[in-house]
Amino acid sequence: MKHIIWLCLAAIALSLEVTGQEGTYYYGPNSKPVENQEEAITIQQVKKRSEKKFVIETTRRVEEKWVKAQKEKIRIQGNGILKLMIRTDGLFPKKIYREMEAMGPGNYLFRETTINSLVRSGGSSTFIPLHLEGSVTEYHPNGEKKSISVYRDNQLVSNQNWLPDGTRYIDSIFYSVDQEPEYQMGDEFFKSFLIKKISDSKLDLTQIEDQVVIGWVVMESGEIDGVIALKGKAPQLNQLLVATITELPGYWTPAILDGARVRYFMSIPLNFLQREINFQEVEFSSGVMHYNRY
Repeated sequence: MKHIIWLCLAAIALSLEVTGQEGTYYYGPNSKPVENQEEAITIQQVKKRSEKKFVIETTRRVEEKWVKAQKEKIRIQGNGILKLMIRTDGLFPKKIYREMEAMGPGNYLFRETTINSLVRSGGSSTFIPLHLEGSVTEYHPNGEKKSISVYRDNQLVSNQNWLPDGTRYIDSIFYSVDQEPEYQMGDEFFKSFLIKKISDSKLDLTQIEDQVVIGWVVMESGEIDGVIALKGKAPQLNQLLVATITELPGYWTPAILDGARVRYFMSIPLNFLQREINFQEVEFSSGVMHYNRY
């Protein structure tokens, strides 16, 4: 009898959360909930299409303009299972299944999977949209653990990180901060240094047409560490670029979050097209949200 009563209470809680989450949500740096658009760098609009269908549209502030970042179509299939079709910049939307288990009012466990692999699992204080709370584990596409993070009120507090081969990476990395790092030598020096290194290497680029993405961590000291190739089909080119970023002279002003220096993950896309290095749209960026990371 007690078991039946608990199931009924859980079903009521689920119903209340599902019907009560439509609206506009504002987030500042590090996904901190804020009160209005002026304070926000990310906005989520949750629209209810029917009792079992929701749409979440995410926009981000980029140089004082609001840019569409992601669109999620959510269908509730029953038994706490949600089907998500997530569209970002890719040609095809990602299909993810999210299982939600109500542990009590304002306390859910979720588990996200694709057809082939486990993506993420952890805790949330809401049903739709997720409001991360407690421990959250992410996985690489090959099934290896990617990170174990701790969240408080949707804000990242700390994390442990691993590379796809299981090697430990740098811990306590942040992806969104109040003040991003700045390279003291400037963008033009960065570009010229990179071009010279590639030219001096005598690497044959005539057969390479690719976008390479290099990532690294700016430490609290302003030094960089953990330089890795996140994307790129040519191993020799990847190795060259990783070595070049590692040897980059000068230093960075460290990232600031809540008044303190923190470790910050940066990435940069480099386009190699038609035997030329295309630096026309080179810009430093970070993986701000889970689904948008390379």
